[in-house]
Amino acid sequence: MRYFIAAAEEEHFGRASERLHVTRPAVSQIIADLESELSTPLFERQAHCVKLTAAGRALLPRLQAAMDDLHDAFAVAKRAGEGKSGALNIGYGSLTLLHPLFRTAIKQFHESFPDVVLSLFEIPTMEQAKALAEGKIHAGFMHFGPRPTLLQRKRDQGVLAQDRTVLDWIRIQTGGLGVVVPQDHPLAKRRRLSLAELAGERFVVVPRSSSSPGYGPIYALCKKAGFEPEIVQEVNTIASQLNLISVGMGIGLGAIGKNFSYPSSLVVIPLDAVSYTTSFVFGWVKGQRDPVLDRMIDIVKVLAENDS
Repeated sequence: MRYFIAAAEEEHFGRASERLHVTRPAVSQIIADLESELSTPLFERQAHCVKLTAAGRALLPRLQAAMDDLHDAFAVAKRAGEGKSGALNIGYGSLTLLHPLFRTAIKQFHESFPDVVLSLFEIPTMEQAKALAEGKIHAGFMHFGPRPTLLQRKRDQGVLAQDRTVLDWIRIQTGGLGVVVPQDHPLAKRRRLSLAELAGERFVVVPRSSSSPGYGPIYALCKKAGFEPEIVQEVNTIASQLNLISVGMGIGLGAIGKNFSYPSSLVVIPLDAVSYTTSFVFGWVKGQRDPVLDRMIDIVKVLAENDS
């Protein structure tokens, strides 16, 4: 194809050979082979040049278009291999929205790889492992409480998720547990609190949360502090919990850590003497990497290192 196009455009086998950096006999032989395969002459050989026959004139524009398509295909493949095109689906929960690293990572990825179709799916951490296993998302920002099977395994062993899906991950940061109260709550001006001081308070709980204590953990923590919690409302998401706390429905226990930014209508106060470690991670199915996901992993890794 290249030899034919060069000879047709140059109207000379010699100039075509110079353009292609091959010998003139090589061009002549390739053209002859092509004419033999098609059983029709493509060039009229003249003394000092060659001219296309009717068959050659019919073939040239189609081959030029085919070569353009081929070059485009190679360029698309190259960009995909470099992670500069394609699609990436990322999961996140409502707690993730409170951390600036998420916003920075998404913005930086958009700016660096504008040709990648980036889709964000709001999925609680507890449901992200299933979404990963089903291929709905490629990776996710997740929050975990103190779970030995998730957080104490070595980095090269991966992470065992709720539904037995093995994940690999980047730990963005660890944190602790605090109490979330409305801005006008009597305890709002306190810098630190003990859990025992929350006796008699009403609690808004996210039973299926992976980061803040659900029924079992909150009862265990409060029992250790000497009281039984009064749970007045259960909700499905951290966002709903925070909204209900902000309107005075009660207080809640939530993850705290560096750079988490809760709504201005709320105050988050660290709890003393409470053994409850939280982790904010970026995870994906172990062994399932592609160039587009690698670019996001690189961004999150750098941001997490700078944030530590």
